Amino acid sequence: MLTLDKVDCYYTGIQVLDNVTFSLNKGELVSILGRNGAGKTTTLKAIMGLVIPTSGSITLDGVVLSSLPAHEVPKQGVAFVPQGRRLFPMLSVRENLEMGQYVNDSGDGVLEWVLQLFPDLKNRLRQRAGTLSGGQQQMVAMARALCTQPRYLLLDEPSEGLMPILVERVLETVLELKQQDVGILLVEQKVDAALHISDRVLLLENGSIALETTPDVLAMDSDPLVRYVGIKR
Repeated sequence: MLTLDKVDCYYTGIQVLDNVTFSLNKGELVSILGRNGAGKTTTLKAIMGLVIPTSGSITLDGVVLSSLPAHEVPKQGVAFVPQGRRLFPMLSVRENLEMGQYVNDSGDGVLEWVLQLFPDLKNRLRQRAGTLSGGQQQMVAMARALCTQPRYLLLDEPSEGLMPILVERVLETVLELKQQDVGILLVEQKVDAALHISDRVLLLENGSIALETTPDVLAMDSDPLVRYVGIKR
């Protein structure tokens, strides 16, 4: 289980996370929703060690992730697909995937599994990542993260800039990973899509969890979405 317990984070003296507490189980999909600046991306970065909590703890099956340097966190079974993909544009698709494989020395079997999830990449392994379309680059970003063999996957705006048909394909892949017992923490701007696939929802406001609920509850009462996200279904 991935657990955040009373996590506080600051940027240059300004508090951006305040007493954030929640857990994520294997095979569970939890979405974090909120307005811009609510602390969604910071929550993911704190888990990955890219932002250091000033108080509280982040643990994974008893291992205190918040005490580890950032480069050690993926070795514990947590992978991050950042907003904007952050590929190595001059490297080939294969070389980008190999960067993920290096983290836990995963073999060819993992690469074969990843390419089964993203078959469009099979014929593009020699192509430079920077020449791919936005949807293809998102596939590479997710595939690279999966090459680390994560037990938990953090996704930051995976549908950003994608056509609806590609958004659907990305979300189908996310559901397939969930069925394979990967715990998924999702930050997603397309709220309806996120609610459609989530088990639980965390609504953030000013760096705090204002409400923990479920998509079924929000389907009956959308007022929290209006209040904390600014949309009406």
